[in-house]
Amino acid sequence: MKYLVLLVLAGLVMAGGISPDLADRMSAAMPGDLIPVTVLVEGELDQGYIEASTVGMTRRARQDFVIDALKNLANVSQADVIDFLSDANARNISSFWMGNFIYAEASRDVILEVSRRGDVWYVEYADPEGGLIEPVDRHDLTPEERGRDIAWGVEQINAPDVWSMGYEGDSVIVGVIDTGVDYYHTDLCNNMWHDTPAGEHYGYDFYDQDPDPMDDYGHGTHCAGTVAGDGAAGTETGVAPSAIIMALRIDYYTGGYPTWIDAMEWAADRDADVLTMSLGTSPVGNATLREAEEDALTAGIYHSVAAGNDGPGSGTILASGDCPPPWFHPDQTYHGGTSAVVTAGATDSGDNIASFSSRGPVTWWGSVAPWNDYSDSDPLLDPDISGPGVDIVSTQWTGGYTTMSGTSMATPHLAGTAALIISANPDLSVAQIDSIIEVTSLDLGTAGKDNTYGAGRVDAYEAVLAALELVGTEGETGTAIDPTSPLLSPVRPNPVNSSARFQLTMPTDGNVEVGVYDVYGRSVAVVESSELSRGSHSYLWKLPQDIANGVYLVRATTPDGSSVSRMTVLR
Repeated sequence: MKYLVLLVLAGLVMAGGISPDLADRMSAAMPGDLIPVTVLVEGELDQGYIEASTVGMTRRARQDFVIDALKNLANVSQADVIDFLSDANARNISSFWMGNFIYAEASRDVILEVSRRGDVWYVEYADPEGGLIEPVDRHDLTPEERGRDIAWGVEQINAPDVWSMGYEGDSVIVGVIDTGVDYYHTDLCNNMWHDTPAGEHYGYDFYDQDPDPMDDYGHGTHCAGTVAGDGAAGTETGVAPSAIIMALRIDYYTGGYPTWIDAMEWAADRDADVLTMSLGTSPVGNATLREAEEDALTAGIYHSVAAGNDGPGSGTILASGDCPPPWFHPDQTYHGGTSAVVTAGATDSGDNIASFSSRGPVTWWGSVAPWNDYSDSDPLLDPDISGPGVDIVSTQWTGGYTTMSGTSMATPHLAGTAALIISANPDLSVAQIDSIIEVTSLDLGTAGKDNTYGAGRVDAYEAVLAALELVGTEGETGTAIDPTSPLLSPVRPNPVNSSARFQLTMPTDGNVEVGVYDVYGRSVAVVESSELSRGSHSYLWKLPQDIANGVYLVRATTPDGSSVSRMTVLR
């Protein structure tokens, strides 16, 4: 029996249904053992549909639209899989809309069954290990460090020159996914996210599942200080001293990557503009993280991620730092997907790469289906950018300041720079922000973008100057403009043999009929006939057995007009 299980597992891994590390866990598991997994469900938002549905919207309106659409997609596409897992006695089942996946703890046999379902495309081991990227050094301030009015890293990237222009990150919300934040710290208390209409304060604690994200370790407070420490206690440590800090305390040792995505969702749902995360897991490619980071990009959220502290060996970038960036430098041939991730390496005060800073390149070929897009012969350049990360003075948990070194310290320098850019030009896309930061950086090491420094060391002043010259691609008037007629996305998959997936955007509330018609205009089926609210609605239509092979039209008819998509049935 064990050999049969191994044979089945080998077949599923080769087909891309089960991740290799999960297959290893399953082969060693006893039949009743529960294994934590993420189940990635078929269905994603069509990018052309999103672009057409959000024409003229502000960045904030687009973010709200995409998040609602992702939630609706997850509700529709995951329902049957959740029912299956519940009936199969899986434990701790949780639905995630960012990445369209389900977390569950299930037996080997249940995992095998769910991986064979037509509405599931991949199952991964939800490794509880990995998490906080520990500093390589921390120490009390030296007399020289104590005497500085502005932390050296903040000066090195020319942030004070941006402040003199009147841009300090005002009203830009930066989510710090870390060990929590000391929201009583003198330099941070005036910049904390609080007093929301829902009565939420500071952020959320995903470790203890309560609304109090107080730091208990110090790492998160230090990172938050580099984003927005305002210098009230004596030293300006923040790149964007008027930005708003949203504290997102996660289980930073044993929660695994699902808790990071939980924090990403929570922050995105509450209008976070930027996320900074100094966390990482094995650099083997992680499908769940990559899917979530792609959705974060679609929603328009900039995500700075630490490269890792694993030193000069090539290919040591941790996940999700191994995900592709929002924009591709001319030195990198684009041939794969993009995501919200901008990966940060660390430099010292002499603009030398830190000895501990992880290096690229990154490959995905053969490691995670369905991408297989960055091979040994054409890998992904990584990191994307570098920032100050050696002997960084910033805010200390329980008050005062402390010094730490690591790519964790470089990452919030990047997030703070993004906040400055957004405050100067609020409607720039994430790809534009990334391109500005990379193009205006100080080129170091090999000319152009490389696997040590990335594009170079970030320069906040030059980046903001460039941002002021660009026109945002996501709306210029400050007013969201909805489509004037309904819009259907393409049908996926196409051809379809069992279930058809598509989305419909409603410009206003109203009655809608979604029907399927043959090429002669004859009605074949009614998918929807009801009152719907404005926004995006997802459909998972299971084809009746009596529908023959051929070409059909899916038509949505509303008071605002109609929209049609073509569908081919091939059984």
